This record gives sequence, structure tokens and C-alpha cells, in this order.
Amino acid sequence: MVQPLLKYPDPRIRLISANVRFFNDELLQWINDMVDTMKANDLEALSAIMIGIQYNVIVIKNEDEYFPYINARLIKCIGTSNQTERSIYYEGISVDVDRFDNATVIYEDVKGEAHHQDLSGDAARVFQQQLDYSFGSTFVDRVDKEMKQRINDHLEFGLIASSSTCPLVFVRDYFKRGAKYVMALIFLSFIVPFFASEEVRQLIYQIDIYLLLAVPVLMIAYFFYALYESRLYKQCTSCQIGNIIGTTAIMASQLLIVGLGVFFWVAP
Repeated sequence: MVQPLLKYPDPRIRLISANVRFFNDELLQWINDMVDTMKANDLEALSAIMIGIQYNVIVIKNEDEYFPYINARLIKCIGTSNQTERSIYYEGISVDVDRFDNATVIYEDVKGEAHHQDLSGDAARVFQQQLDYSFGSTFVDRVDKEMKQRINDHLEFGLIASSSTCPLVFVRDYFKRGAKYVMALIFLSFIVPFFASEEVRQLIYQIDIYLLLAVPVLMIAYFFYALYESRLYKQCTSCQIGNIIGTTAIMASQLLIVGLGVFFWVAP
């Protein structure tokens, strides 16, 4: 039976598929549904999670036959190449992705018997794409940070993350960025004494005072929101309390330097 495919922004794409422990009629029905869905959507390969089945089952088409790979793993990989990939989950998006050119895989068949197979070229790439889905990943997890951010900004709801992954953008970073921008603006006022009159210098000094008062407010907001995010994303190294305190201390030292500059250099 043809099953609906997972499409963005369905969060189930981030589920990690379990190993199959039973080799019975239910497993055969899943595979039949996957094959029917592949035929209906003209697909060359499909991972079970893409039709909502959270088990490590992959079906790949070879000419007119459909081969199931159950509990598949990569055990040997050689060489890499970069090619453009598309996803049936993230429709309308294509990115260049590095994949292994040659891969040896182990898997089980519908009877639970173990096999291994050497794949190369497009066959190896297609297999790796489907294995990503089985382990809660997509091709966007294999691109650099800049490209990932561009994709995140392009999507209506951003990239789909799970509780086991770190978000691409932390809200606390906006507070940190705001504090840095304010201090950078204050730093620009250090050129005022070289050319400004006393009246202008006095005005700039007053503005700097207000800006200096804004920085601690942003720092405090950063610190407490960072603590909140550290409870949400305990697995992220950047969420550890030591990193948060260290970042706050760096901003405090920067504020001290800028503040001294205002009072001893900009002040009329």
C-alpha cells in the first residue's frame, strides 16, 4: 500500500530508527509498502522512517528489482567526492555534499541472514543518503555552518532539530551580539576628541553614558537566558555553565576597557 512520505516540517525526520529484531509478515508488509511508495513517487531508494516506520530498513531499486537492507551499517569507506544532492523531505532545496565514493556495508535480509556488499559511485552515495535518514540525519547536517544557516533562514520554520541536537541559533547570542554592537559604537566615539568641538564632545559623552548603561542590561539578559538554554540543551558543549560564565567575563572585561576609554578619553 502506498504510504504518505514525511515532508518538512514533520519532526519525525529526526527520530533514530531502531534495529529490527523480528523477521515476520509485519516486516514484509513494511517492505511492500515501501516498494509501493517508491513506485508511486518514482523513487530510487527509501528509508522506512520516510513513511513513518521507525526501524532501520532501507529499500534500494536496482534496474527493475527492489532490494531491502535491514539493520544496515557502513564498515569501510574509501575516498570522497562532492556532488549536488536533493531531498524528498526538504523539497526545493539542493546542496553540495561530500560522500564516500566506495563503501562496504553489512546488513540482514528478510530472513535475518547477514550479508555484506561493496558499493561504489552513485550506489554508494544513495545508500549513504538513506542511512542518514535511518539515524535521524539529513543532508543539511553534512554542509558547513554558513550553508546550514542559509538553509535555516530560507525555510519557513527553520531546520528541524531534535532534543538530541543543538540548535543552529541560540537566542542568547542575540543579547551577546547586541552588547558587542553597542560597545563597538562606543569605541567609534574615541575619535571624537581629535576633531569635535567641546559642545559636540559633551553630547557624544552623554550618549556614551547611556550606551554604557545598556551594555550591562544586555549582559545580564544574556547570562540568565543562557542558563535557561543550558537546561534545554544539556548535550551542547556551548551550553555548559563554564562557557557561559567565561563569555560573560569576557564581555565584562571588554565593557571595562570601553568604559575607561569613555571616562578618561571621550569625557570633555
